Amino acid sequence: MDTHTIHTIATHAHTATGADSTRRHALAQRAKTGDLVRIAPGYYLDTEAITTHPAPNVAVDLARLLAIQHRHPHLIASGPTAAWLRDLPLLREHPLHVTTTSDHHPRPVTLPEIQAGLLHVPAVTVRPHRPRGGRSPAMVRCGGEIISATLEDTIIECALTLKQEEAFVVACTGLHELARYRRFYRDDSRRREENNRSRLLRIIGSIGPHTPGRTSARWVITHADAGCESAGESRLLYLLVRGGLQGLETQYPVSAANKWYFIDIALPEARIGIEFDGRGKYGSDVDSVHRSIEAEERRQRLLEAQGWRIRRFRWEALAHPEEVIAQIRALHGRS
Repeated sequence: MDTHTIHTIATHAHTATGADSTRRHALAQRAKTGDLVRIAPGYYLDTEAITTHPAPNVAVDLARLLAIQHRHPHLIASGPTAAWLRDLPLLREHPLHVTTTSDHHPRPVTLPEIQAGLLHVPAVTVRPHRPRGGRSPAMVRCGGEIISATLEDTIIECALTLKQEEAFVVACTGLHELARYRRFYRDDSRRREENNRSRLLRIIGSIGPHTPGRTSARWVITHADAGCESAGESRLLYLLVRGGLQGLETQYPVSAANKWYFIDIALPEARIGIEFDGRGKYGSDVDSVHRSIEAEERRQRLLEAQGWRIRRFRWEALAHPEEVIAQIRALHGRS
């Protein structure tokens, strides 16, 4: 999440907390005229902050998070909401996820419906979570305004609570950031990756053995790979690992024509390269697409000249994991 976006929403917020009756009345009147939107009791946002935002629902979610933390300072963004704030890829939309840092049992927080221009957002009840395994998450500020779980705790909370495939995608991207992964500095990147993996596994090991999702979370962290550079690559790797393929390596370097190329996912011993073609890979205009396709075709010819067999997959293929696995196994069988 762009920190400027969070800061902008915060600067358009108004609160009646500690205000005199005149101030509270003025805010209520502005809400009636449509100049302000009531986000929560005593907490308002300039309507234009929503209507002029390129993604109005994002502005509403940020405003609601700010309102929750204004009224309940012990609640922090966690799990998929913290992942969303950090731009970690999620495979579906999630309700706001907050965790309490206090010892008191958190009560549900009900937020009113929102009408801003043509946008209508239904009322919502946010149900705060207790720390998993009795361990309170560490905290940082996002955009200087929203209090969120740290990247490490976000990865762990997502591994514990999300479906395994989505948790794996989050973990790959999070580990990529923690390791500061750089493909041209592979050895150093891998050392940092393993150090961070070990730390995450130690944290999971400190969680109560009967905590729901603990076994799956350990599997996710163990198999997540910092070399994945997109959600598509992470999903493809997940399918391959779950399909039982061994010896997979991400961002595998191959030298050809005095240049280094990096295969998304490789089976080096069998010289099988597995590539993911994402929607944004080839550019946004016709010239960029043509140049990218020509470069990709040349790259593939050079790799194939060295004995590599390349299989490419797009988003649509990921809906049929058994076909993906079958194609790679068939290639492997002809090695």
